[in-house]
Amino acid sequence: MKKLFINLIAMGVITLGYSQEINEEVKELALDEVTVSGLNTTYLHSVNVEEMPPSVDKLEARAARYDVTKSRRFRSSYEAYEVIFTQNNGKIVATYDKDGKILSSFEKFNNIALPPAVRNKIWKDNPGWVIQKDIYMVDYYDDWKVTRTCKIQLVKDGQKKNLKLNLDDIL
Repeated sequence: MKKLFINLIAMGVITLGYSQEINEEVKELALDEVTVSGLNTTYLHSVNVEEMPPSVDKLEARAARYDVTKSRRFRSSYEAYEVIFTQNNGKIVATYDKDGKILSSFEKFNNIALPPAVRNKIWKDNPGWVIQKDIYMVDYYDDWKVTRTCKIQLVKDGQKKNLKLNLDDIL
């Protein structure tokens, strides 16, 4: 038993010592220059609002990264493609051209955490009211102004009040 234990320790030390051997031979490898660019960065920069929750950012990034030219249904003879992206609280309907650029999109998200500036404005203008529901919508058209609107339902003492806000005026 003693011999077995000593042999196991000796093998462990030898194995560790062997694995620590340093190979001083280093080969130099030249890489080709790589340029990385995003086709839909204009879209992403236009629709993205820093204070929005990650779920909104995630779906917008997914739409921006989507490459319609790699779709099984892609035909270069078509002028535009409509793709629908969904998740549990929202949806984006994006229209791509034949090169994969987003021409337009409509986004709709339900019951998200609105940015602090929006919440503060609602509470300031409607003291005592509580946000019950909200719908955040974005309309994007390439080379056109992006519109961000929010429909909000407030409740207080059994009463309901509906608001429609243009977020571009607030943010």
